[in-house]
Amino acid sequence: MFKLIKPYIPYWLLATLVGVFHIAIETAIYLKISEFIDQTIKFGNTDGFTRQVLYMLAMVAVLLPGLILGNYLRSGFVRKCIGSARRNYVRRLFAKNINEFQKENNAAYLSALTNDFEQVENNFLIPAAEILTLVVNFAAAVYLISVANPWILLIAAAVIVINFAVNFFVSRPLNRHNKERSAMFSGYTEYVKEVLSAFHIIKTHDLEKRVRDNFREKSRKIQNKGYLINKIISYTSATMQAILSFSSVGFYVAVAYLSIKGYTTLGGVILVLNAIEKLLWPVYAASDSIPKIFSVKSLYKKIEDSLVNRDEYPETRDYPGLENEITIRDLNFAYGGGEPVLAGVSLRFRKGGKYLLVGPSGGGKSTLLRLLRKYFLPQNGEILIDEIPLKDIRKDQYFANIANIEQNVFIFEDTARNNLTLYKEYDEAEIERAIEMAGLKEFVSGLPEGLDTVIYDNGKNISGGERSRIAIARGLLNNAEIMFLDEPFANLDAETAAAIEKNILDLPGVTVINVSHVVFRENQDRYDGRYLVSEKKVTAI
Repeated sequence: MFKLIKPYIPYWLLATLVGVFHIAIETAIYLKISEFIDQTIKFGNTDGFTRQVLYMLAMVAVLLPGLILGNYLRSGFVRKCIGSARRNYVRRLFAKNINEFQKENNAAYLSALTNDFEQVENNFLIPAAEILTLVVNFAAAVYLISVANPWILLIAAAVIVINFAVNFFVSRPLNRHNKERSAMFSGYTEYVKEVLSAFHIIKTHDLEKRVRDNFREKSRKIQNKGYLINKIISYTSATMQAILSFSSVGFYVAVAYLSIKGYTTLGGVILVLNAIEKLLWPVYAASDSIPKIFSVKSLYKKIEDSLVNRDEYPETRDYPGLENEITIRDLNFAYGGGEPVLAGVSLRFRKGGKYLLVGPSGGGKSTLLRLLRKYFLPQNGEILIDEIPLKDIRKDQYFANIANIEQNVFIFEDTARNNLTLYKEYDEAEIERAIEMAGLKEFVSGLPEGLDTVIYDNGKNISGGERSRIAIARGLLNNAEIMFLDEPFANLDAETAAAIEKNILDLPGVTVINVSHVVFRENQDRYDGRYLVSEKKVTAI
């Protein structure tokens, strides 16, 4: 967890330095007050009384801006750390392999970015921001008490030992319960996503009661787990508070006894009374924070584990571009060690060729496309780009040279232009050409603000066919040398789909591999190869 704060240690040291300065001024004030009282009582000397009072008041006036600045810097340190942690998480999340990402439930990532990081902030970063200041505060209190009478420090030592003993026994069960609660939140987040996505099904099939009951049960379990965690923390805090209260009484009794016996002066008594809070507050803060800090350890491990690529393969080759052909040789693939989806598949796709893959649902068409896209690696056999194993080629370079057109299209809540270009720069002529070829001209001309019209919430204000044509236009704009199509025409009428398919098949030099259950008779002869994917095999038709 140290790497969370490592980049901002200078900022933390500055905040701590301001805190130490504040504590030093406060300690000097207490010493001055003690000295002032003892000299006044002992010698009855009031010379310079006003001057000394004004001097102490001036020192007190310095405390306020120091306190404000210290709090500001500590809050800034926490904000920078948690902001950086979240950004780093998202960056590393998008470094995951697509197959690794799809293995996990999306709720795990949402839970990490919300609930888990909130706990990291509250239970680790905030205490970490104050830890050195608390240590210095405690040291200052020890010094003040030792000036008055060192024997009183024995009580402080006993308080510290008892506090840390209690924390040691509390931290392990608290750690376990926090880990379980985090897992519950992941499931809860996924359930809420599922319910909202299936809203129309729930409404039209009278499932509201079932959803409410399930929601109530899941909420109850999370609330009960949170209640249990809070109860443990409350009992621990109450125990610590009781120990500190008894300790305070012990301090007062000790000071009174020493004063009666003449072992300390009135100034010493006041010094100890002022120092008690400075001594006990760090102990109380530590007793409250230590169990929480330990509990964050398992959460942080969970966050880190969600970013691991367990099937990582070293990519050592640059993508040279497709010169001759894509070769599939004796390929076998199964999801998660289950039954094979493809077995012994061998194929060749020459550069610039156009190929159609058809077959029954579940026959392996889309799986073959995922393997060609490098979303997954085959368990046996290989895919070669001009005799270079695809698995050895760096993903970022390969992805930059392929275009993916899919049936399930994601639309950003942004302008039509940004949804077409995906935030890349293109000439207007290129955009117009892609719009024309994808059959979007009428759609764009009908938008109230043209390409600057905002499309809302994953395309709720456009039709399924328009979404599909946007995906096709994206692929055409990419000017990729290899184009993979996965049921791109499913939401289009036959006439429009056939026209768009013809435009794609007419692209010179572009290798097109189209997975489709729709075959347009007028375009069949434009394909250089047609294949049936069925029963784990691929055969030419």
